Amino acid sequence: MTSAAFDPAAKERELLAEATSWDTTDPADPEPGDIPVVDVGPYFASGSHDDLGIAAESLRKACEQIGFYQLVGHQLSDGLIQDTFTWAKRFHALDLETKQQINLDNPDWPVATVGYMPVGERRLPRRAKGNLNEAFLLKGDRDVDYDDNQWLTEEELPGFRAAVEVYGRAVSGLALKLLPIYAVALDLPAEFFANAFEDPFWRLRFTHYPPFTPEAGDEFGIAPHVDTTFFTLLLQDSPGLVIHSAQRQQWIKAPVLENAFVVNSGELLKQWSNDRFMSARHFANNGTPAASRYSIPFFFNATADFPMACLPSCHGPDNPPKYPTISYLQSQAMVQGE
Repeated sequence: MTSAAFDPAAKERELLAEATSWDTTDPADPEPGDIPVVDVGPYFASGSHDDLGIAAESLRKACEQIGFYQLVGHQLSDGLIQDTFTWAKRFHALDLETKQQINLDNPDWPVATVGYMPVGERRLPRRAKGNLNEAFLLKGDRDVDYDDNQWLTEEELPGFRAAVEVYGRAVSGLALKLLPIYAVALDLPAEFFANAFEDPFWRLRFTHYPPFTPEAGDEFGIAPHVDTTFFTLLLQDSPGLVIHSAQRQQWIKAPVLENAFVVNSGELLKQWSNDRFMSARHFANNGTPAASRYSIPFFFNATADFPMACLPSCHGPDNPPKYPTISYLQSQAMVQGE
């Protein structure tokens, strides 16, 4: 199978059609085990083969059966996480005119899809009605670094860029440290993904869900979708994330575990693993409509032009590859406007 067999625009239309067909009414409260906890602390501390295997087994079950998990033991300090939320709030507290100076659609900026995205946008994910959130977005890959993103001046928000870079480098490092666990969970050598992630493509998003009460059943803070990533590392300061449990066939309100990341597989990992790892449906609203909600997702992918051939442990004579060998650039980048 070749990459020519893959039509990214058709894939996006398929995902959008699926998402708009989902009945998202009446999400349930979580039950024990709905969103498992994966503790990587012992492995990060020891680096031992045994601790790697234990973490990988927990991750494998979560990604094969649910598609989401809560990540603890990640070694990012509580102080760093809380400081990052503080900076997100300071950015979004600025007046709209100031934030619009770095609008995502700035025609004079050479790098696409970075900067400020106001409330009501219909992108990321694409949908028929505007999402009820605003966001500051930045990204990086082999050819894009922090200098290439749009920033407010130091006078407008002193210290913001420095704080964002500190967090961005920390969460990027965490993502790379998780790769051996994913490899072993997929019955591959621990170092298997190293070449694929030499210059990973990543996107960091600081999202603000203003206070609101939906007026219609099809209004969302961010619309129902599946991520298009390898995986996503999400921080949230309050309730609002809702995921679909394939086991219960029910939408579930995700709990907030203090300073834990909510992690989910995306479509690219689902395809790379030949559907072995799930790409779970989810959406988000403001779970406390009288106050603002903030979330900070980090979207992580392989090097943008790396050809993702079906993983050797995920196909065989009775389970042929379902998807063509394809890179991020040949798939999601085309429909994300990269």
